[in-house]
Amino acid sequence: MDDSKALFDYWHDPVKLKNDELIAALGHVQTQKLRHECTNYDELWRSPEVQQLDEPERSRVIAIIKYECTAKVLQNRAGRLRNRASELEAACHELDQQKSKLLVLINALREKLFGKDKDIKRLEARIASLEVENEALRSEVENSKAKAELVTELEQLKKKYNALEKQRQKLAKTNQSLGGRVSHTQRYKQQRDEARALIEQQKQQIATLVQESQLLRQENERLYQKLKKSRAIKYSGFATLDSNYETSRAKS
Repeated sequence: MDDSKALFDYWHDPVKLKNDELIAALGHVQTQKLRHECTNYDELWRSPEVQQLDEPERSRVIAIIKYECTAKVLQNRAGRLRNRASELEAACHELDQQKSKLLVLINALREKLFGKDKDIKRLEARIASLEVENEALRSEVENSKAKAELVTELEQLKKKYNALEKQRQKLAKTNQSLGGRVSHTQRYKQQRDEARALIEQQKQQIATLVQESQLLRQENERLYQKLKKSRAIKYSGFATLDSNYETSRAKS
């Protein structure tokens, strides 16, 4: 048997498989274990026909037997696993189809059984939404009103400031016409100081009003964000309650 192909062909048919359960086992199985436990490899290489051969011919034949046994069991295992995979895939497809049909049926039953409850929840959610929007609009109106009042007050202060400035200029002209008389000068200084004090007071009032306006805008913005957050929480709460309710009904 010098021809290698002839040797492979010769030892191909004597290879027998056994232990089908291990061959078809899911998960990893070592090749060595498959060869020894699922084929007659040990019987073949220990047979008198092989053992009576001289070296290196005996080692060559044992290697061919080993290859044939390994190839045959791995090919068989691959085929079994492919068939198993196809069966599982078909089963999964069938389960998906059944699941889809059941979901359609369940949804139809839910619509019939709980359709009114959903309508009520939608109306309640819409009412809550309108309440939040109404509150937001009210806050915006109040904010606009506060801004308008602030603008009006600032305009009044500006008019007062302009009047005081005109009065100061008039006092300055009067002082020039007095020709430097001490009494008039003192009266002018007193009036000038009073005018400056009044102007400074008005400036402080304007600064205070501007600061109050900024605080008012910040407070309005905070209230608006709080209302938006409250609306989002309400929407989330309704969605969660609806989801929990649907889940509990599906389980029951």
